[in-house]
Amino acid sequence: MQEEDLSRYLWKGLDLERYSVFKIIPQDEDNAAIIMYCNDKDNPHWCVEYLGSGHYFSTFGELVNYYNSRFKVPINQYL
Repeated sequence: MQEEDLSRYLWKGLDLERYSVFKIIPQDEDNAAIIMYCNDKDNPHWCVEYLGSGHYFSTFGELVNYYNSRFKVPINQYL
């Protein structure tokens, strides 16, 4: 089975120099939650970007808890 190219969900303005994309989780045909990790070794943290808004977390566990309370598509099937 061929994997879908999810790069279409990345939008102009995402800081792809400071952050690495960890996972892109489609929520519907047009939008996805983008899980990112900060590349700055002095300030490591996680981020969820969705509809132009970012939410930031010190740990991946905090991000997962937030994601599971906010989004309908389960994160576990993408990890």
